[in-house]
Amino acid sequence: MAIATDMLVPALREVREAQAALADRCKSHLMVTPAGEYREVLERRVGDSRGHVYRIDERLDTLQPRGLMQTVIGNAWHLTGQAVRLPFDAAMAVPNAVSRGPGKATEHQLLKNAEDEYAVTAFAVAICRAAERIAEEAADAATSELLGSIRRDDEEALEELGSSLEQRAEAAVLAAETAEGLGTAGAAQAVRDWSSWLRETAERMPGVDRLQGAPEGALISEDELPIADYRRLSTRMILGRLPHLSQTDLATVGAYERAHAGRSAILSRVADLLGPEPWLGYDSMNAGEIRKRLGDAEEGLTRRVLEYERRHQARSTILAAAERVHAGPA
Repeated sequence: MAIATDMLVPALREVREAQAALADRCKSHLMVTPAGEYREVLERRVGDSRGHVYRIDERLDTLQPRGLMQTVIGNAWHLTGQAVRLPFDAAMAVPNAVSRGPGKATEHQLLKNAEDEYAVTAFAVAICRAAERIAEEAADAATSELLGSIRRDDEEALEELGSSLEQRAEAAVLAAETAEGLGTAGAAQAVRDWSSWLRETAERMPGVDRLQGAPEGALISEDELPIADYRRLSTRMILGRLPHLSQTDLATVGAYERAHAGRSAILSRVADLLGPEPWLGYDSMNAGEIRKRLGDAEEGLTRRVLEYERRHQARSTILAAAERVHAGPA
């Protein structure tokens, strides 16, 4: 219990940073979001997050550092918690927010913003859940109640943002007027696939289900990594192995790297590789199974296979099969 008490103030500060960054992110998105229901959602998020920061500051004022041990543990927490400094700019599971100039954003830009908001909120929930557990272990009922309230607010916001995300995806598809040749059914399926992947990625973020006292990434041991002897490998060797990993394994490596060495080349490559599979379970299938599935695939699905496979393992047999289907009858 004593250690948990010493960890409480640093954990509470991390929650504060997550909430402050979340407020700043939503405020910046407001600048390019047109009037309407979604803008109102963002305005509420800004207000709620700022209110959370104020309540956390009040609680921090009542919690005093407890000597050298507090300082040592606080510094260790800070070093392992760099991933909390939002956003997931290179390490986590969604693409970077797009550049925003003056004026209103396009539907595609608004979709990217919605993806960003959803993922950042999911991460804030995970950090708050960890701190809440620490407060419980420290027998600090007041802090536990505060963090529980913040977490519940963010979980409700996550559900609301998820619904808005699907609406943004649909609007983006309509605005593109099926520019890539997707039919009506294919466009609708693409929207569902992308929305589902975003949710699943946030829910499967490494350590989220085990966060009981440390930021995500810090909980992952080297033995859990999908790349053997990870810490002994050079950056170049790791980069060469990343394309062969599944989406879940990529997220695991990204979280671990962010919490430890933080090498920009690796984090950037992980971010490039993360994205929806062509269909659910694609990464777990062998080349023969994928080729069989391609036999009756529609054009949109074949295109997704080509794009995904080229970015990842680039298996020649799969690429050849997909290209034949994509080309159609001679």
